[in-house]
Amino acid sequence: MNKKEQAQANFKQGNELYQQGNIHGSIDRYQEAIKIKSDYAQPLIKLAQIFEAQENWAEAVKCYQRLIGLYPENDRFYIKLARVFTQQNKIHGAIYAYQTAIELNAAVSAVVYKQLAELLLREQDDLDLAIASCQKAVSLNPDFSASFYNRFADALIEKERYDEAIQYYQKAIELNPDVVKFYLSLGSALTKNKRFDEAINCYQKAIQLKPDCVPAFKNLGEVFQHQQQAEKAFSCYKRVLALKPNSGYIYRRIGDILKQQGRENEAQQCYVKAAQ
Repeated sequence: MNKKEQAQANFKQGNELYQQGNIHGSIDRYQEAIKIKSDYAQPLIKLAQIFEAQENWAEAVKCYQRLIGLYPENDRFYIKLARVFTQQNKIHGAIYAYQTAIELNAAVSAVVYKQLAELLLREQDDLDLAIASCQKAVSLNPDFSASFYNRFADALIEKERYDEAIQYYQKAIELNPDVVKFYLSLGSALTKNKRFDEAINCYQKAIQLKPDCVPAFKNLGEVFQHQQQAEKAFSCYKRVLALKPNSGYIYRRIGDILKQQGRENEAQQCYVKAAQ
C-alpha cells in the first residue's frame, strides 16, 4: 500500500469513527492521514468542521490556513477563516480574510458582504468601504434585519448622506415599527435634511410608543423652536424638565425663548439654573 492509499485508508476510518460518534478517534485518523499525505485536503476540511463544532477556534484556524496554503485561489476557505477569526475577536484578521475572498470572487453571497460591512462598522474602520459593502449586500439580497438597516443608515449619517440614510431608517421602521430608537434616528436625519414636518411626525410617533421619551421631547422642542413655534417648543421643554429636572441644556433653550420674547428677567433665571 503506497502513501496515498494509506492516507485514504486513514481518512475512511476517520469517517467511520465519526459516524459512530467517536470524535476523538476520528480526529486521530484524520491527523494521521494528513501526516502521511500533507496536501490531503479532505481530512483537513473534516478537522476544521470538528474543531469549529467544538469551538476550538485556534485549531480550526490552523486547518483553514493550511487549506489556503494548498488552495490560495479558493475564496471559500478565506470566508471560513474570516468567520473563525470573528469568533476569536480577531476583527482585523477577519476583515482581511473577507476582503481577500471578495478579491478572488466578487460574486460571493450577500451574507459575506454583510458580515464584512458589520465588522468594518464595528471597528469604525474605513467607513466608505463599510457603506459600499452594505450597499452590495442589500443589492444582492434586501432581506436583512431592521438593526442592520439602522446601522447602515447611521454610517450614512456620519458621511452626511442624509437622503440615503432616511431611506434606510424608513426600511428599518418598516421591518420593526415598534422601536423608538429608529424614529429618533429618522427624525434627526429628517431634521438635518430640513424636512421639519416629517421630523415632527417621527418624534411624535416615538412619544406615542414611549410617553416618557426625553430625547423625543427635546428634539421635538428644538424643531418647534427652529420653526418659531415658541409655545409648542416651551411645552416640550417643560415635559423634559418634568422627566429630567437637572437638564441644564433645556434651561438654556427655555432661556433663549424667553429672551426672544423680551422676558429678560425670566430668561436670566433660566440661564442661572442652566449653570448650576
